[in-house]
Amino acid sequence: MFTFSSPDITDNIQPFFVRSESTPRPDEITLAAFVQQDELSELIRLVEHFQGPISVVLHLDYTSEEPGAPNPIARLHTMRNSSPKIRNQVDIHVITTPRTHRRPASTTVQQQSNLHRNMARFFARTDFVLLLDADGSLPATDVAKTFRDYQPWMEKLRAGNVFVLPGFNVLAPVLKYTQLPRDKSSLLALVHEGQVVLSEKTWKRTIRNVDFNAWATQTRLSAIQNYDPYFGPSVVMRRDKMLWCPERFGDNQAACLFELYLSGADFWVLPTDYTINGGERAEVELTEREKTINTRLYQKFHEESCLKHARAFYAAGEWDSDRAKHCRISCQKGE
Repeated sequence: MFTFSSPDITDNIQPFFVRSESTPRPDEITLAAFVQQDELSELIRLVEHFQGPISVVLHLDYTSEEPGAPNPIARLHTMRNSSPKIRNQVDIHVITTPRTHRRPASTTVQQQSNLHRNMARFFARTDFVLLLDADGSLPATDVAKTFRDYQPWMEKLRAGNVFVLPGFNVLAPVLKYTQLPRDKSSLLALVHEGQVVLSEKTWKRTIRNVDFNAWATQTRLSAIQNYDPYFGPSVVMRRDKMLWCPERFGDNQAACLFELYLSGADFWVLPTDYTINGGERAEVELTEREKTINTRLYQKFHEESCLKHARAFYAAGEWDSDRAKHCRISCQKGE
């Protein structure tokens, strides 16, 4: 964690800048997310869609000393004072870009989302986290209740398994967060009407990760058999004893999950829980140069990760074990 971060950045982290008024139980699931300083209204959407504890990273990338300039900290306190749910549920951790690293407010840069994911997860006060995708998706269902109701799934979670929430996108017209479907039957109705589609959650289409036709009638967990290394959905996982997101990438949740898969974690698709993006927030478009850099960097990462985990399994005498099966299959067939 923080391997590729400048000391100037990590020295400006303020954990629990704002602490929630409630103390969560260790066995609860914390939503780990981050918000940009010009999108603080995202906090309202998060607390309306998630009933449990929330660990949020707020990254202040630039400030202005001009009179009358927006003050994100003042706005944060105003929002918190006016919202009992924010006060009760949300821990906020602030990271401030030092002056030597700041860019003008008009500059478009790729968010350091993997760093933010690690921070939000690290400072969560429960044993389990929902690692939310950074595309504006919201949890539509009460995933914590799902695990409370199905204790065998909770045991799998404790054992280090990863649970995938299929992601869906709303097509035009945009749906406000208060209009989004909150259960599977309502979602399927919108899918059949053509207003909502399944998102592959991959930035290089190679494999169909979630089969919608199978998921639509699914009532049990289903294992992901043919894993796509570019797959980056929202997942429920342990907070500790799991690998951290590689911070060489700005925003690449697929890299976070690929290493977990290689290390031996099994991935299961939840049958009734999902996330949905209503389209209210515009998706960040990368330039062709950024896409090329990301692709080349990820190819190197793929090779390095395979070598690292293969060597670890060999050294431990576990290469032929069931735990190493993902590494054997994914790394022998190549990217």
